[in-house]
Amino acid sequence: MTKSLRGRSSRKAAQLIEEALLLSVALVALSLLVGGIESILNQTSAYTANTWNQISSSLTSIFGSAFHW
Repeated sequence: MTKSLRGRSSRKAAQLIEEALLLSVALVALSLLVGGIESILNQTSAYTANTWNQISSSLTSIFGSAFHW
């Protein structure tokens, strides 16, 4: 009977270790995903700001003498 109790407890411990490893892998994957999304958003923000500045500069150079804004 002692053997079966040790076998059960070692199985439970192995399952806990496996779940902890899976959880840590999931957390690493999630942090990589969030980092990638943040990088994409930063690049999109910079692209949008640059595009808006170019449009604004073009409009100012074309209509600058007629309109003052």
